[in-house]
Amino acid sequence: MAYKANPFLERMSERTTSDMDFARLFSPKILEKLAEDAFEGAVHIFRSAPGAGKTTLLRAFTPTALGAFWSSRHVPELTESFKHLVSRGVVDDQDGPQMVGIILSCASGYADLPPGAELANEGLFRALLDCRVVLRTLRSVCALIGISPTDQIDAIRLTYDDSAADLKCIPRHENPRQLIAWAEQHEQRVYAQLDAFAGHQDASMPLHVRFESVLWLQSVGFHFKDRTVAPRRLLMIDDLHKLRRKQRTLLIDELTVLRPSVPVWLAERASALGNDLLSQGARQGRDLREYALEDMWSGSKGTHQFMTFAQNILDRRMSLQDVVASSSFSQCLQSEYSPDEIRDAVIQGIDAFNADSRRHESNVRYSEWLARAQQRAAEPTIEALIDMYVTRTWMARDEAKRQMTLDLALSADELDDKDNSQVRGAAEIFIHDELKIPYYYGLERLCTLATSNIEELLSLAAALYVGLQAKQVLRKPQLVLSPSEQEKLLVDAAKRKREFIPKNHTEGSRALRLLDSFGGFCREKTFQRNAPYAPGVTGIRLSQTEFAKLHSTSRPLGVAGDVLTRVLAECAADNLVVARPSSASASRESGTIFYLNRTLCACYGLPVQMGGWQDISASELIDWMERGFVPSRRRKLEMN
Repeated sequence: MAYKANPFLERMSERTTSDMDFARLFSPKILEKLAEDAFEGAVHIFRSAPGAGKTTLLRAFTPTALGAFWSSRHVPELTESFKHLVSRGVVDDQDGPQMVGIILSCASGYADLPPGAELANEGLFRALLDCRVVLRTLRSVCALIGISPTDQIDAIRLTYDDSAADLKCIPRHENPRQLIAWAEQHEQRVYAQLDAFAGHQDASMPLHVRFESVLWLQSVGFHFKDRTVAPRRLLMIDDLHKLRRKQRTLLIDELTVLRPSVPVWLAERASALGNDLLSQGARQGRDLREYALEDMWSGSKGTHQFMTFAQNILDRRMSLQDVVASSSFSQCLQSEYSPDEIRDAVIQGIDAFNADSRRHESNVRYSEWLARAQQRAAEPTIEALIDMYVTRTWMARDEAKRQMTLDLALSADELDDKDNSQVRGAAEIFIHDELKIPYYYGLERLCTLATSNIEELLSLAAALYVGLQAKQVLRKPQLVLSPSEQEKLLVDAAKRKREFIPKNHTEGSRALRLLDSFGGFCREKTFQRNAPYAPGVTGIRLSQTEFAKLHSTSRPLGVAGDVLTRVLAECAADNLVVARPSSASASRESGTIFYLNRTLCACYGLPVQMGGWQDISASELIDWMERGFVPSRRRKLEMN
């Protein structure tokens, strides 16, 4: 059944989506990126900016979702997902789902508990989590078997191994109905104590000294009709960032100390780390593993793998619509210019190159380079124009050399040796900036603009789909977006993202001013005539010395340094900047690079490649945040 609305606006983590639709839209490519030990007994923390796919990943292992994968295992588009689940031991190709996934959200209830780190407060928090884990586990087992938790739950029998002797608070009932009754009454007692909590501590208050539900989960056995069901378990706790900081720390620390034999997945937004996000390194150990979802797509193959993942997601969405007669999203995006579309701009660019190079006509040094440029100009194509801009860049670089050089002719072969992908990338963004020839178009650029974030990918795709819908309304002969149409839709979406920043941060105005300064600084460095940082600058770096100023207990930057730390942390948590470590070299110390979000690069007219960055001091960033960036040309005028 096709969606009548925009299929890219649907969020698969939402419960309003049926499990069958979820299974059809779920991309198995994310399963390939999961660590090999992700299903081993330990605490696994999944962290990312909003929209990176944490909740979607967790939902894939719930009983109803696994049931949908199992029942549709012979459907062609679900075959790959099913194979991955089988290879991980989550599903058996003969006996169906073998793992019961229990998912809880921290979005409600826990923050109602009294704040503080007193024993009573911690005991109530543990008690509430324990009874909810028990309740959700029993309901999940019923869903896995396919029976009603109200009428048929008596058909399940519970058994316990020797480790259950350590349980002090959770009773070892063999009848699940009795255990449900205990858990429901226990939860009611927790809330009944809240009103009277400030006055006195009742002896009957349900206080747990540890998170027993994990011990219960790994010791209990489930039996239905003389067979063991759900031999494997996976406890998933979502929205950890909704907890108070002390609750979150308590949960992670105590679960790790328990050394669970079942995998415990904790999912949270990176914002949960607060200012610590900037200095946080992934903690790895025997019983605690941390994964940053965005980092799954970093590395030499990461960009290509994310593109494959993204294309799989987009194509699955396209299959659920009937506006465009195509199930491939990339087929709706024109990947090359039509000659007529950019012919005038190309001719304008060639004329500008010729006018600029006239001052070199009598210079023998560039004679062969200019002669070849004129040969290329005979055929006004985008490839010829890029070659001419590459020539212009190398001429500008050669002119900028301060040492004395002999006026010997530079051969065309030497120009070929100099030509490389970075300079050609710079030529493309220069052509876009000067001639308005589209740059932000095509599937590859779309995936890059998403900055490894699924929600951002879908938002950009949704904007493009609106353009396709408009063509359908106007009854255009071909429902394909040209490069110009794509760029307009994507840049408009980028501007909307920028405009939303002040509404979504505690320091929204400062964050926007800092990012606008970031964009202005990068433009100034990128669009220098000789393109010294080809293809362009999209990042700034704080050296280890400068970075240390933000975390020093002596607070050398004062209150402004604290605010900058908070703004940078919020921007990093929301994927507005991407932090990457920078290794030390012979000429510089190590540091941290902050790359601008790729969608915002489109807003500021910057290239989408990563790599180009400039060193900045923390004091300069504070000045940007408070007063904005002043281009160097303006600074010179003001000084005069």
